[in-house]
Amino acid sequence: MGKVLPEYLSNWTTEKVRREGVNVMPNAVVKSVSVCGNRLMIKLKDGRKVETDHIVAAVGLEPNVELAKSAGLEVDSDFGGFRVNAELQARSNIWVAGDAACFYDIKLGRRRVEHHDHAVVSGRLAGENMTGAAKPYWHQSMFWSDLGPNVGYEAIGLVDSSLPTVGVFAKATAKDTPKSATEQSGTGIRSESETEAEASEVHISPSFSPTPQVPKQGEDYGKGVIFYLRDKVVVGIVLWNIFNRMPIARKIIKDGEEHDDLNEVAKLFNIHEE
Repeated sequence: MGKVLPEYLSNWTTEKVRREGVNVMPNAVVKSVSVCGNRLMIKLKDGRKVETDHIVAAVGLEPNVELAKSAGLEVDSDFGGFRVNAELQARSNIWVAGDAACFYDIKLGRRRVEHHDHAVVSGRLAGENMTGAAKPYWHQSMFWSDLGPNVGYEAIGLVDSSLPTVGVFAKATAKDTPKSATEQSGTGIRSESETEAEASEVHISPSFSPTPQVPKQGEDYGKGVIFYLRDKVVVGIVLWNIFNRMPIARKIIKDGEEHDDLNEVAKLFNIHEE
């Protein structure tokens, strides 16, 4: 969470899951894991031990690039993966898609993405380009996560907590939950329902509202929009307990414009809808 969410929201989320009975151990490094009877014993680098029944390892991945040696393919030194152009082509007659592709995003620069949505769309485009389509990969993939039945988020673009962020929040209602979103979409995998949709037009009314302020620690973040900025342009968006609005977020990033008032931009997501 700390790498994605701004610090105030990451801290709030950590405290929320702690109140729900989760033992959060930040800055812990696993030294070893062993079987002790019918249970598992985790030894941490600082000497602490954790005994448990099951382990779920969710640590990301590193692409297997062994093929690069025999095939003469270029590996990206910054992001890992096979370095490809905007058409996902690594070299003549070789295309790469999914997690293994370090591609050139025509809006956000060079990236490597580990999203289900990205794997689906980039795989299809690579296949089309193998037949001569020569289409650039412009798609902004999304990903999502639920932190229990009452809190969930959807994200798109460069959502890096090291970037400047602006958050606009409102009071949540009973329908602003992951459970409600799942019922409305008819699927438990929200990236399947919001993969390629994009709003045809985004119109922001002029306003003289003040610049949004960073929420204070301890506030209740019912629902909201977090904008990630680079050179004053929105390059990433997190929709916090706001669902089925990804086409609007995708259009904002694709347009790549500066916005004087992000409060007005947040209204596009019907943030104040009862």
